[in-house]
Amino acid sequence: MELKHIIGYQAEKCLNLKWSRQEGENSVLFTSGGTMIAMDTETNEQKRFFFGHSAPICCFDLNESGTLVASAQEGKNSIIRIWDYLTARCITMVTMPVVSLKCLSFSHDGRYLASVGKDSHNKELIIIWDISKVQRGEKPEIVARQTSEFNILALKFSPIDVTKLASCGKENIRFWRVKDTGNIRGSAVVLNHHARNTVFTSLDFEYGFKSADRDENEALKRVFVGSKHGMIFQVNYQSESLEATYKTNDAAIYSISVNDAFCVTGSEDQFLRVWPLDF
Repeated sequence: MELKHIIGYQAEKCLNLKWSRQEGENSVLFTSGGTMIAMDTETNEQKRFFFGHSAPICCFDLNESGTLVASAQEGKNSIIRIWDYLTARCITMVTMPVVSLKCLSFSHDGRYLASVGKDSHNKELIIIWDISKVQRGEKPEIVARQTSEFNILALKFSPIDVTKLASCGKENIRFWRVKDTGNIRGSAVVLNHHARNTVFTSLDFEYGFKSADRDENEALKRVFVGSKHGMIFQVNYQSESLEATYKTNDAAIYSISVNDAFCVTGSEDQFLRVWPLDF
């Protein structure tokens, strides 16, 4: 017998959903329990099944070139698996010393993988892995780790600097800098009264690609952060300061995606909204 189709999508376990980045392929990647599935959106054919997790998958990410997928399962000592996307073969596996893992994020050059979850002392633990040699059969190496008192629900690498990350969570938005010493230094965005009782759920970088008359720092000026109150917070990437707030939804915003022209939000009321960057 050969598996042809899995029915079921568990959004309460894993909110992630990614489009394939392979040229000519119109597939979406999602999870059902402990299995990850790549499905062609035109024919509904499920082209690949990623088997190996022994518990439901809680988060995953796809690298910029679309060749590698990292996924993690829930539970004590969360397991991270790194897959070759085209063959659906697990290349390597590592264990995170956390009770629950919430977020995985590839750097834009594909060299690093960031993971975050709660450790045994109920603190957030960020670990940055060097995964540049996994396709040659070598294990990922830890290049930096840091515990944090601040809640983290989303964590992303800067698209122009692999040593800088941004995160958001309950009552905080923070930037992180990976040091050569193996530490990760955090700095908080001053939110004043906006922080109180606000849960920041998702973030994305505004990034218009550099051109001959525009360098990378000019191409990336802002970070947009969504919240459970239906608001978008605009943060300056360079000064790390809050610039503006926008009330865009009555329902919670759970996903946000930004390019150099638009900001798209997905919210609890089941609407996708497309905004110009001045809202």
